[in-house]
Amino acid sequence: MTRVRDPLDTRRHSGRLRAALLPALLLAIGAVAIVMLWRDVESAGRRGVAQETAITAAQVRLRLESWIDARLAMLEYLAEGHFADRADIERHFREDALVALRVNPGFQALNFIDTDGIIRLVVPHDSNLDALDKNLNEHPSPGVREALAAAGVTGRMIRTPVIELLQGGRGVAAYQKLWDRDRRPLGYLNVVFRIDTMVDACLAENELRRNFDFDLTGENGSTAYTHTTAGDPGQSPLMVSLPVRVVDRPWTLRLAPTADHAAHGETLADEILAGAGLLLVAGVAALIYMMLLRQDALLVSRARYQLLVENITDLVVKIDLDGRFLYVSPSYCKTFGKTEQELLGGEFMPLVHEDDRASTAEAMQSLYRPPHHAYLEQRAHTGEGWRWLAWSDTAVLDDAGEVVAVVGVGRDITLRRELEEQLLQSQKLQAIGQLAGGIAHDFNNILQAMQGYVEFLMEDLVDQPDVHDDLQAVQRSVHRARDLTRQLLAFSRQQVLAPAVLDLHETVEELLPLLRRLLGGTVELQFTSDDPGLWVHADRGQIEQVLMNLCLNARDAMAGSGVIAIATSTRDLDAEFCREHPSLEPGSFVVLDVADTGAGIPPEMIGRIFEPFFTTKDVGAGTGLGLATVYGIVRQHGGVIDVDSDVGRGSRFTILLPTSGAPTESEEVPQAVASGGGRETVLVVEDEASVRSLARRVLERAGYRVLTAGDGQDAVMRHAVEPDIDLIVLDVIMPRMDGREAARQIRARDADTRILFVSGYAPEESEAGEDWTRGEEFLLKPFDATTLLSRIRQLLDRPRPA
Repeated sequence: MTRVRDPLDTRRHSGRLRAALLPALLLAIGAVAIVMLWRDVESAGRRGVAQETAITAAQVRLRLESWIDARLAMLEYLAEGHFADRADIERHFREDALVALRVNPGFQALNFIDTDGIIRLVVPHDSNLDALDKNLNEHPSPGVREALAAAGVTGRMIRTPVIELLQGGRGVAAYQKLWDRDRRPLGYLNVVFRIDTMVDACLAENELRRNFDFDLTGENGSTAYTHTTAGDPGQSPLMVSLPVRVVDRPWTLRLAPTADHAAHGETLADEILAGAGLLLVAGVAALIYMMLLRQDALLVSRARYQLLVENITDLVVKIDLDGRFLYVSPSYCKTFGKTEQELLGGEFMPLVHEDDRASTAEAMQSLYRPPHHAYLEQRAHTGEGWRWLAWSDTAVLDDAGEVVAVVGVGRDITLRRELEEQLLQSQKLQAIGQLAGGIAHDFNNILQAMQGYVEFLMEDLVDQPDVHDDLQAVQRSVHRARDLTRQLLAFSRQQVLAPAVLDLHETVEELLPLLRRLLGGTVELQFTSDDPGLWVHADRGQIEQVLMNLCLNARDAMAGSGVIAIATSTRDLDAEFCREHPSLEPGSFVVLDVADTGAGIPPEMIGRIFEPFFTTKDVGAGTGLGLATVYGIVRQHGGVIDVDSDVGRGSRFTILLPTSGAPTESEEVPQAVASGGGRETVLVVEDEASVRSLARRVLERAGYRVLTAGDGQDAVMRHAVEPDIDLIVLDVIMPRMDGREAARQIRARDADTRILFVSGYAPEESEAGEDWTRGEEFLLKPFDATTLLSRIRQLLDRPRPA
């Protein structure tokens, strides 16, 4: 502060003339000084409010654009080759859309529109029923029709102006042309945002709404959203107007401080001090005092804004053109485990993963071009290790329009990326599983015919030992092929299970002698358990298959010698763990651990080890189905399997299965049934002619009267005209009408009809998600004649309900 020289000193050295002029001069100088100081403080207050308004407007724009971009990214991901065809959309669109809604909430609707412009699928379903089956080419708003047409022509994402939604209310819709994996159009994906929901999600702070008036205006001048306490924000001299990118075109954001906020800190003392400035010493003293009060009010206002910026969870940084930090928010320091002094002046690029540095540099270069904004996702080395961060960067321009710095707002999206990766892996394995199940179904029909006719030849040629031996070799090959298809079915989760309540501890303990013989004397097998009563609802044979596959795989990884440690325990899963494994629900689970001291699994192979036919063994040393089978069995039992591997030190496979209550009574052991014949009438329903002929021959040899049908529709007709049918052998998968529907129609006529279902793989669940075969008799192909006759005899001997 400049020190004012005492005018009395001047008077002593200036003579009488200057002494006469001193009071007037002092008064003039004092008055001018006071007025200048008063105007400077007023101007500083206005500049502070203007700066706060500009920064708040920029932050509001960043929030709106980031909110919209995050949801449009999911729409673009689903649209670009995500679905194979129209049927794939109808099967998986709703599930994928619900995942998108969970990852990025806030959609009014996420819809599938066919190539004719008709809305075919809506998510969420209940709140968007008014839009279902509506033809958008007949929409009352021309903006909707034009946007849909433009999306079809350009292939880009196009949005509408502000429209009246079919579901009610006002909003905006965007359309993205949908392609299959061969770049053929399938229709459109449509996302609908309700404007008030979007703004409320992005601008929820009460303080922001209390201190500022703002509105959003569409490209046609229509008002999309308004928040005002007194009047039009455009009437304020401190109003800031910024473009906000909304899909492919901008809206205009106008934001201005409220009258109360703009006048914050002002008091009547300012005017009083201006009038009292002529009172020299008292006035100057009072002026200095009041100016300090005014400056303090300004500092409080600035401190309040700094508190808002430094306590948000988003990461905020400012860097210069060389990539050096000029500002880092406390949240950024906390995330990276460094102090502000350690970061300021340093470059940000060394913190970025080397694989993401090129894309980061490219995004930074794009800031030099309009609209001077960039969105990117990158991995950064934080205090907790490598994390995925999403950044919304904006260039700071000088008066000449040149970039002088960059402001970035970031957010940790690691969980979202992990969920997306899990979704992609699940879809990949699901597609492979469907293919494997289809192959196994057709192959089992072939094996069924081969096995049956080999049995006939063995019976007819029993007196020719050489031929009989050759037929036994063929039969052994058929059995090996059958086991291979069952492994495929296990992976695809289409294997028929015979679940029962069993103690996992007891199951493992009883299997240990067999495992030790299989592994050999050079492998040390250890087993520990926390609790002998580890009850699960599972198929004992399948659980034993899982354990044997894991142990044999571990033995091969150890080159024949080492330690395999098996452990069973219980674990309570919380909601956080289940968020990372969406197929699980919080609760108690039984844990099965299998660890080895082998070579470990390279990180680049971890993601493929459960794929069928993937193996690192030499040709002929393995089929590549061992771990695929394990994966399928575990998933079919409602569990998950995790892998933790360290190259050179070994691997650990951890299986989590839902717990089951201890059995209240011992299960009844079924008695063996003789495979003799009978004189009853049996209807064989099978679309494969060779299998149908084989079954007929087996049953007729056993004395049964046999009728046949080629599909479910024929079966229903035969049953209607043949009243003496005692039992139906019914294939599940058939053209025209499958076995499940045929059984429903037959039992609608005769509820007590005995039915033995047969198939090459386990039937699908019902529409309610339940296993419809529960309580039914089911026989898996390929089966031998003895098994077929035994099951038929058992069913025929069972008394009908009274």
